[in-house]
Amino acid sequence: MSASSPSLAPALRAQGLTATRDDGSPLYAGLSLVVHEGPCALVGANGVGKSTLLRQLAGGAVAGGRVEAAGGVHLLPQLPGPLPARVVDLLGMGARFDALQRLLAGSGDAADAACVDDDWMLPARLRAAFDDLGLVDVHPETDPARLSGGQCQQLRLLGAAWSDARVLLLDEPSTFLDGEASARWCGTFLHRAGAVLAVTHDPAWLRAMPRLLELRGDGLHGVDGGLDAWRAWRAGQRRQAQQALDQAHADRARLQRAATRERQRLDQRQARGQRARDQANQSPLLLDRAKDSAERNAGRLRGALAQRLADGDAVVREAFAAADTTAPPEFVQAGVALPAGRRVLTFDGAHPLAAQPVAALTWHADGPVRIGLEGRNGSGKTTLLRAIRGDGRLASGTVTAHVPVQSLDQHLVDLPDAQPALDWLAARMQADAPALPATRMALLGLAGERARQPLGTLSGGERMRVAVAAAAWAQPAAPLLLLDEPASHLDFDSVEALVALLRGWPGALLVVSHDTDLLDALALTHRLRLDGDALALA
Repeated sequence: MSASSPSLAPALRAQGLTATRDDGSPLYAGLSLVVHEGPCALVGANGVGKSTLLRQLAGGAVAGGRVEAAGGVHLLPQLPGPLPARVVDLLGMGARFDALQRLLAGSGDAADAACVDDDWMLPARLRAAFDDLGLVDVHPETDPARLSGGQCQQLRLLGAAWSDARVLLLDEPSTFLDGEASARWCGTFLHRAGAVLAVTHDPAWLRAMPRLLELRGDGLHGVDGGLDAWRAWRAGQRRQAQQALDQAHADRARLQRAATRERQRLDQRQARGQRARDQANQSPLLLDRAKDSAERNAGRLRGALAQRLADGDAVVREAFAAADTTAPPEFVQAGVALPAGRRVLTFDGAHPLAAQPVAALTWHADGPVRIGLEGRNGSGKTTLLRAIRGDGRLASGTVTAHVPVQSLDQHLVDLPDAQPALDWLAARMQADAPALPATRMALLGLAGERARQPLGTLSGGERMRVAVAAAAWAQPAAPLLLLDEPASHLDFDSVEALVALLRGWPGALLVVSHDTDLLDALALTHRLRLDGDALALA
């Protein structure tokens, strides 16, 4: 695959970009990139350096490299930092808004007029945009702290869409957005003039993108055709890797059979030589020399044979590392296993926000159910999860969990970065020795030295395996697992690992997500749809 398409005019060029991690290890070196007019997505494994690359592209001046962008660059960061005091500042238009207010009050000056330029209808534009987004109670000077995460994200996206920059760099733009809002903004940026480079793992965005770039340890790789084309290419790569592994196993097996035969011949040759020396009528000195020579020759042959076997083992290890060889997870002896008839949840006239809902949910769930919860931003999904945990109440009715509950948040904030994975898991399991936690981690696909690494050095998928292992075997057991957007910010391999883990979970699940692909992959037993005035089985 190629990282550029020469048929389109470039909007941004970067050459010789280099970045390292905090510990000094390299992320990438000598990286070159061309961003063309139109939309493009950037994907890659967690921790490979996608956000770092966007910051370098936005910064322009890079040590050891060069970034050229005519028309300006606007970066929408994944982690925006503290909220400003006003919505208009969140949009990046505070200075223009204030200048216009001074001019309208008769106290402005030439600098204010230059700042406003021709945007004299800014307040009307803002009002129309807020109404279009459903933010009817929001005003330019509203405190963003009063808004939900999804509402703030929509305002950030609005500021990016209105930017005069020719190149937009969007880092996980669908964060906190429901499916409807995400699709709407995806359409907006697909048709925006200029160039748009979006770091995202949202399937809805990626399917719509005409081109994808993948950042890997060996550089950038591009494919035309969007998500389906990229997945087909990756599937081909995996097939080739698996074929290489199968071939390496076959070659090693042939080598081992040949080595066995060669050892037998060496043993037989040495035995015949010893018999010949025993029967020879020669001086002991000559016989000793002949014996030493034969043993040195046999040693060289055995050493060469051992090296051939070691080389074959190395080829197998390299092919194994390149192939997708993670075994399906096993939750043996997990205390969260639920019998089919065990009552798990009861909803009685339940709705999280509406005191008099159009449709309230009255329903109960038994056994190891898998429930998907979908709903728009601000519909009350988080409120419902809090009520299930016993941390809050509903506006209408009740929801009761009949088994102990535990939660996994999308950022896994409870995992201490500095602590080794096995030590943390052992403490959660109340295990005196590391052997049992190590076995449990191996059953979930994280074995050997990786399980002994500090949690902060693991990939997103590996951290999720540790968290799910703790959820499965922690004491006391809590069979109902609540997950709020668990795939947010996870790369595709990590999402696949998460799906495998959750499909094997022996307890009950309730998963909040706007990712329909994820929910479909989990083989749900039930779906709940939450709106501002309705909660019902879908």
